[in-house]
Amino acid sequence: MKNHTTLHLYKQNFKFSSAHFLIFDEKNAEKLHGHNYQVRVDLAVPPEDAEAKARGYFVDFNVFKTFIKSKLDEWDEHLLLPALHPEMKVATSGDSLEVKFRERFYVFPENEVLLIPVTNTSVEQMSRLLAAEFFTEFKKYGVQQVRVRVEETRGQAASTVAS
Repeated sequence: MKNHTTLHLYKQNFKFSSAHFLIFDEKNAEKLHGHNYQVRVDLAVPPEDAEAKARGYFVDFNVFKTFIKSKLDEWDEHLLLPALHPEMKVATSGDSLEVKFRERFYVFPENEVLLIPVTNTSVEQMSRLLAAEFFTEFKKYGVQQVRVRVEETRGQAASTVAS
């Protein structure tokens, strides 16, 4: 029987602070607000081969930590908006981004807003997006599966597995 190993990466600095609002249905949506998100990444790695056995480890954690942290830093201190929601209308005006959502109208500095490829900025969709991106990057190291957990407040999170 071969051993299977999962690497668990849950660093204090695997976090991002962002503003967003959830869209519930055709009439209801949250007010604009923010969270201090915390992220955990679990990596399923293949059984130890001769090279890994001789080394005593799969891959230097810093390879994964650096990539994870850089991605989370991209989202840190930004307003996250769902680029794929049909009612989210965005236009650039100089250095500003004009955002229209139903009866709401906002103007933000363009460099403080990220339009992410989701239909809603929920922890479910954020974890899916990050899991897919991390798996795409980490499979070149032999990672077989990635689970990403995004927690928006203590005890309130979603996780997604990509393989």
